[in-house]
Amino acid sequence: MTFNQVYQSIKDVPYISKTNAKSLYDFILKHKPKHILELGIAHGTASCYMAAALEEIGGGKLTCVDLIDVKDVFKPSIEEQLAALGLQKHVDIYRMKSGYNWFLHNDIKASSNNETHICQPKYDLIIIDGPKNWTIDSSSFFLCDKLLNENGWIIWDDYKWTYSRADLRKEATDGISHRSLSDEELTTPHIKAIFELLVMQHPNYGNFIIQEDSDWVWAKKIKPNSTKKITYKQSHTISYYIIQKIRKLIRK
Repeated sequence: MTFNQVYQSIKDVPYISKTNAKSLYDFILKHKPKHILELGIAHGTASCYMAAALEEIGGGKLTCVDLIDVKDVFKPSIEEQLAALGLQKHVDIYRMKSGYNWFLHNDIKASSNNETHICQPKYDLIIIDGPKNWTIDSSSFFLCDKLLNENGWIIWDDYKWTYSRADLRKEATDGISHRSLSDEELTTPHIKAIFELLVMQHPNYGNFIIQEDSDWVWAKKIKPNSTKKITYKQSHTISYYIIQKIRKLIRK
């Protein structure tokens, strides 16, 4: 299924921008991952683009994980969107009581050899888009690393997101009370901290793509101690930023 076909059907459903959806769709067409893991799905809009890309390349499996408690919160649901597009055959959906880290526990356990105690990696692409919390998602990175194939990629959303921004609208995020956090925890972008302090310093990761304007970052799993590279990408053209600058000046 083409990108435009999917976009015309679900363009009004959050939570992925057209720019990020297109980059994800094109990545799958180019690299042809056989097994993708998506942690945190909301409406499953990003899931639909990935499933469509898998259909376009002729196969592959997307595994989606989210909380049981939010199944009826997001309407339309991932199940409804996939069914409307006829893409459900490419996707397995798991709903967990406590979060996706326990799914990762079960996946690592099932993928481990009882005699050697070695976990066999299985995913070519992993997307982490959940609580955006240092304690939870620093653990998620470690767990995902065990399941990610060499030359596979991990993507994080909400690179610059902070609790202080969310605090303007609600008192808790994904079960974490904002009152329980220090001022530093409230104002620090947790995913950015995870990316800079854990991922970029990890010897098995060395190709980093930072898209600050779209709040996405990418990391490629490489051979230990290989050359590291950082690429900064803008999701929009130079003309787009010029237009935005002119608009701001006009408003003033």
